[in-house]
Amino acid sequence: MNLNDCQLLADLFTTRNITHTAANLYISQPALTYRIKQLEKQYQVALIVRGSKGIEFTEEGRLLHRHALTMIQNEELFIEQLANVSEEVRGTITIGASGLFSLYKLPKILNAFKNMYPNIDIHLKTGWSRDIKEALSLEQIHVAIIRGNYIINTEGHLLNKEELYVVSKTPFTKEDVLNLPLITYKTDLSLSQMIDKWWRNNFDRPIKPTIETDQAATCKEMVKYGMGIAVLPAISIEEEELFKISLNEFGEEEYYRETNLYYNKYVQELRHVSLFLEFLKEWHPKEVELQY
Repeated sequence: MNLNDCQLLADLFTTRNITHTAANLYISQPALTYRIKQLEKQYQVALIVRGSKGIEFTEEGRLLHRHALTMIQNEELFIEQLANVSEEVRGTITIGASGLFSLYKLPKILNAFKNMYPNIDIHLKTGWSRDIKEALSLEQIHVAIIRGNYIINTEGHLLNKEELYVVSKTPFTKEDVLNLPLITYKTDLSLSQMIDKWWRNNFDRPIKPTIETDQAATCKEMVKYGMGIAVLPAISIEEEELFKISLNEFGEEEYYRETNLYYNKYVQELRHVSLFLEFLKEWHPKEVELQY
């Protein structure tokens, strides 16, 4: 099985659709079907079956898919190791980062890093922290920047510890919060639980938002137009002209949101990745002004 076959199996396992995989790999459907049949002939097993909802992998097909992913990862690692032999630093860093950090901090960081190391390429995946955590565990990325309290069995480094605030376009007091329209947004479980805990500890009625948005950035825009109040992390309201009260001012309980850097130990052996790790760890004092 060659690397083209590995890419075929990896994509087909994701799409579960012959047509979509053929399009993704820029080959014809007959050519793709032929390659699958050749693999089945080579290993003398059935790899896929066609169901009502698309392609399903047999148990043997799942085993070969895992083997294909290992081959792809080994090839990428080998290419990176070859790049490390060169005197000129080059290579590709795959980064997974939470949406808020990617929006408010990462563009400036990556721009500065690329200015220092123009021959190092960056592949970035943004999304929910839980998905980034999963990608790191599968070794699909070199570096994970994750917000929230996650237990991850890898190397780690605290990048940021920030407060959460109730924010409003107009002045308000702690006593006003219960009677003001509340705007909420979809977020990961750890932050949602933190906000729920704060609310239960300070108010005698359940949260009943007047507006529910899909993300923090949309929520903030609603607040800026005077549609209500919201609970937002410090990273999302820097330089905004909003009135705010820290959740830590409501009682004795403290509420902080952490951003952590995680990576598997082996990536430190890759010179270009190691350079990025050190760059990110040392970045905060001047440019990003991360708070500890």
